[in-house]
Amino acid sequence: EYTEKWVKNNDEVLIKLIGLAGVCHDIAKSHKDWQVYINSNSADTRGPTHAPASAFLFSFFGYKFLKVHDKWEKYRIYWFWLIRDIADHHGTLKRLLDDYWIRTGEWDAMDLDGINHFIQGQYLELKDIKLSEELLDDWLFQIDDLLEEVMDELDLGYDSPPLLQLMKQLQLWRNLTTGLIAGDRFDVKSTDTIWFDKEELLRCDNSIDEFCQANMHHPLALVRAHAQKEIMQQMQENSYERFFTLEMPTGYGKTITSLKLAAWLGIQKGYRKIIYVAPYLSILEQTGSVIEEVMDIDVLEHHSLAILDKTNDTSSREREQRIPRDYLAMESWAHSVVCMSFQQWAKALFPQRAQDVLRRAFLRDSVVIIDEPQIFNPNSWNVFLCGLEALAELYNFRVIFLSATMPPFKYGLSKSPIKLSVQASVKHERYKIVNCEKMDEVELAQFLKKKEYKTQAAILNTIEDAFRVYCELQNDDCEPHLLHGLMVPLHKKVEINKIKAKLKKPSQKPLYVISTQVLEAGVDVSFEHVVRSLPVLPSIIQAAGRVNRHFESEAQQGILSVVPFYRGGEKNTRNSIYKSKSLRDITDQLLYEKDVWLESEVLSLIQRYYEKMFKQNTYEAQKKVIREAYEGNWGELAKFEPFGQDYLKVPLFVPWQVRNEDLKWLPPKFLQLHREVGIFNPEILYERYRDKCFMSSLSFEERKNFMILFHYYVLNIPVKLALKMVGKEDYLQNRIPILFGDGVYDQNTGLTTHFSEEHNIFI
Repeated sequence: EYTEKWVKNNDEVLIKLIGLAGVCHDIAKSHKDWQVYINSNSADTRGPTHAPASAFLFSFFGYKFLKVHDKWEKYRIYWFWLIRDIADHHGTLKRLLDDYWIRTGEWDAMDLDGINHFIQGQYLELKDIKLSEELLDDWLFQIDDLLEEVMDELDLGYDSPPLLQLMKQLQLWRNLTTGLIAGDRFDVKSTDTIWFDKEELLRCDNSIDEFCQANMHHPLALVRAHAQKEIMQQMQENSYERFFTLEMPTGYGKTITSLKLAAWLGIQKGYRKIIYVAPYLSILEQTGSVIEEVMDIDVLEHHSLAILDKTNDTSSREREQRIPRDYLAMESWAHSVVCMSFQQWAKALFPQRAQDVLRRAFLRDSVVIIDEPQIFNPNSWNVFLCGLEALAELYNFRVIFLSATMPPFKYGLSKSPIKLSVQASVKHERYKIVNCEKMDEVELAQFLKKKEYKTQAAILNTIEDAFRVYCELQNDDCEPHLLHGLMVPLHKKVEINKIKAKLKKPSQKPLYVISTQVLEAGVDVSFEHVVRSLPVLPSIIQAAGRVNRHFESEAQQGILSVVPFYRGGEKNTRNSIYKSKSLRDITDQLLYEKDVWLESEVLSLIQRYYEKMFKQNTYEAQKKVIREAYEGNWGELAKFEPFGQDYLKVPLFVPWQVRNEDLKWLPPKFLQLHREVGIFNPEILYERYRDKCFMSSLSFEERKNFMILFHYYVLNIPVKLALKMVGKEDYLQNRIPILFGDGVYDQNTGLTTHFSEEHNIFI
């Protein structure tokens, strides 16, 4: 029943076939060794292998079932898919032709009569079967021909069916997988979700309006109110569509407007869930907090540092929708508002492991908000869109893309999204982009010092570039801060919190923030002047969003200075990060048409950039993986990476200790973990990690929270650099070794003492 429940909108025979798969998926646990294991309270949590034999038994019963109903030819592909799912239900989703499950089982160690009696009690269609070792051995010789028959049907040969059609079939397959896995997990531990109802959505919608009204003192309040009203009108005129783009200048309230749109769709169209997807942890956590404040509702986060808030602080009011308190609920996104990373969303779309499909269990009738989609690797973009369109139809999504720099959709979606957009107000030009002459680190530091602004930032292309500029600014007359990707997560969070506080209450000393692209998207900060080391055009526009973001300076426009940066006066590190010469050329061709660009001109500029980019390369070649997956090689699609293939890195534990004067900048979720785990010193935390007795004594949830706290101190760094600092033996002895030695990781600047050529590829 649990398995059938998840796929109820199908033909009755198919539903019963899926139910039979659910009944069979663990049936080989009747093996005597498994029974000894389950009754022994063994510390081995997996037990003897049972999935292959269970898949084999289902192949037999499923075939007989379809033949009785004369539906073999109609549903034989589904039969094969379900065999594969049973074989893989505890691990990686493999190729259809991985046939390790086709083998003689230890049938003499199983109660075949009992199995037969049990199956026949559930399925009267199979009452004439007399299960025996001989019958199953005979089946071993018949199965190859049947599998070949199905593979012939899946083989597309020279046919070229629409890829969206194939993707819809693949997503339907993974819907069957969801039924099997959800039925298995939720049968053991009953889990349900909280959905929005109309009353709660009306309350949230009213809360959004109250929030906007309470912020009418903001310099951009009237502009934002007008923009939101215009966007809502556009939605109402096009509400029958499934895909939308929300294109608003940075700082115009895209997030708030998207929540208003989601609430409206829920009230008017019956949607019951909001899913927010972001590329970076900084964006995700920040937006999660915004949603909680604006809608006055708890938000479930799912990412590498996500914890379940067992305190459920509801100081503002007794909230009606509490966050679920177990990890199965988090893995299945069992809440009305869920925030997750691109990586987590990709696992729902193209799961790698069978357990990944739990993310689909409560997806139906969702409004999906995808933030900053331009950050997707262009090679992945069209595949992602095709998969999303198929899933949106299957689960009844409405999808809203948010960005000030929207990539094109025509090569990935069958129909262009409806554009919901407003232009930047000419009366409220917050910034201008100014092209400057090339500089090195000394010249750039002097360039910043000569400006009379109180708050300035410089965004460089590499860590070493940023570090060199930071060093040039070190003196008693300023407050420099450094941000980059080789700072442990805790260190980075503390530094960002300090920067935000200083921006709210500037001191007499000028504030300088020197950063890599960490600052470029998702960190809600605003400076009077930003220098951007010349990248590609979307990064320039994102950096511009950190300039006079909230229109703090109405009398004077903020400035984004774009500077070709040459380290040491010679090395152009732009090429190390932005490797595509064609995209660099398009950027230069457009950017240098003028010396100065106004904010109101930016939207048309970025549109021209993407038109030229996709005219040169439509990135459709990657869509071949859809065909390969349909023909049986699911793994090719499961390799999907939102950001492309990353450089090989390894983890390293860095016992960074926050100073006493900085304790007030520690993030609340980190402090909550500290209280729950009860360990306040990073070196002691590492000792406990190495203590196998201690780790084995923890419950699943205690271990999960321990490891989340542990990873606040973990850096993923280049292999060569790691081996220089801790050595190969440390990695052989400890999966995550600890960094020892004073001065190796700087208290202020992070890992900035071991620069090498390979550093140029990291930000």
